[in-house]
Amino acid sequence: GEVWAGRDRSLRRDVAVKLLAMQDAASPDLPARFEREAVAAAQINHPNVVALYDRGVHEDMLFLVMEKVEGGNLAEHLRDEGPMDPDRALAIAGEVCAALDAAHTAGVIHYDIKPQNIMITPAGGVKVVDFGIAGFLQATFSVARSSQLIPAGTPEYGAPEQFLSERGNVRSDLYALGAVLFALLAGHPPVTGHNALALVRRKLDEDAPSLSDVRPGTPAALVVLVAELLDRDAERRPASAGEVRQRLRQLREDAGRTTALAQPAATVRQPPRTVQESDSDDTYTFTWTAQEPLADYPGTIAGLGRSRKATQIRVAVAGVLWVLIGMLAIAVLNFNADGDRDAWDQATLQGVIGVATLGLVGCVVHAGITGARARDHERRSSWTLTIGPHHIRTTHGSRHKTYPWEQIRTATVVAISGTSPGDAYLGLHIRPESGRLRNAAPLPAGWPEPRPGRPRLGASSAPAARRDALVPVCVLGPMNPGDRFDFAEAMERYGDQRWTPTAALQ
Repeated sequence: GEVWAGRDRSLRRDVAVKLLAMQDAASPDLPARFEREAVAAAQINHPNVVALYDRGVHEDMLFLVMEKVEGGNLAEHLRDEGPMDPDRALAIAGEVCAALDAAHTAGVIHYDIKPQNIMITPAGGVKVVDFGIAGFLQATFSVARSSQLIPAGTPEYGAPEQFLSERGNVRSDLYALGAVLFALLAGHPPVTGHNALALVRRKLDEDAPSLSDVRPGTPAALVVLVAELLDRDAERRPASAGEVRQRLRQLREDAGRTTALAQPAATVRQPPRTVQESDSDDTYTFTWTAQEPLADYPGTIAGLGRSRKATQIRVAVAGVLWVLIGMLAIAVLNFNADGDRDAWDQATLQGVIGVATLGLVGCVVHAGITGARARDHERRSSWTLTIGPHHIRTTHGSRHKTYPWEQIRTATVVAISGTSPGDAYLGLHIRPESGRLRNAAPLPAGWPEPRPGRPRLGASSAPAARRDALVPVCVLGPMNPGDRFDFAEAMERYGDQRWTPTAALQ
């Protein structure tokens, strides 16, 4: 959904309004998640949890009226600033723990604690947001389940048991809290992987690394607490958020009486990434040479991405047929027993010859254009699509374009029609947040047509995407099954709810 700043005129206060248009829902599960978030947030009354004021339906729009929270989230801080001061990290973890304690007391499990769902206000306060996949300790509420609720959570921060058949319990939230605290002190999550499946596999099979290995000088008590929170066996983790909160408070008091912790090993603070900076190992990069046959490009229906050679063959056959028709007409009209030819025969003959000549010339011209387009295709530059935790980036020749995730509302794959009938290509498209996408590329990276001109969305566009709002970002060249899997994993991992899966690449 979208979140808008609003004003409650009756109570004269600023609010945040979260909207979900039913016809725009990227998945049929989203309304159920929206309902779940409302019910869960309504059970909790705590200063570290974003407050829910109202909910309702207006025409085909679901809405939640919530407390307006200024500031940014922890993910933005980690991206821009790197590891955090130890005292501040413990303070934030303590406030998140207080929010979890209140939620668990109210019978609600968050299931998706991560830096993106922890807001930091300008005054330094902490607000936990997004109860979209929350669970309930008792069967008190009648809330529809959805397929997106199992498995639940984000692979980098979710507890191992959340990605099995079991749903987990309050200790699953404590695992995520430990992962967030680890990231605040180390600058990255405790467990990483090339894709979501590999990451979850590591969580199930391997113990999390020790905080002391990446942050030398960390007090032993803090190392032990983080290790207990990140234990693969939920039964060996602390029993409650209240217990963890007390231990965090004691750690802050102890830290105030000792020297500052050493900085993380091999960690260099860098400015925010730019287009020229190389991506981390967690990004997915797909490169096409532009020399691949157009016939190998993926299409949404049979015939999309057809080869130029097939088109040339059809043109040649049509030309031969035109010549045969002309010759047959001449033979028929010349066949006259007495050798006479009246004026009507003469006019008809001239007309047939003229039409046949024009048809043949048209076929030759079309074949020449097709050949020129094929030669232009051979001279095209390679292009690259990079999908990372902070943005989507495309490179085509000397052109570079970055699309930050915070400027993207939804992303999907639909067809783009070419300039010639029958030509179409699959492309990654985004629907930008209202007014937030700046300087969009005039053409998607890898666009195979030789002449400029914005491509047209194909008729197979996903129903959830309004054509006038989709922006083509990159043409998808030939992809083997492994490439398709990695592409879908990358979009699901980093796009999260923004990504609308498609069957076009299957």
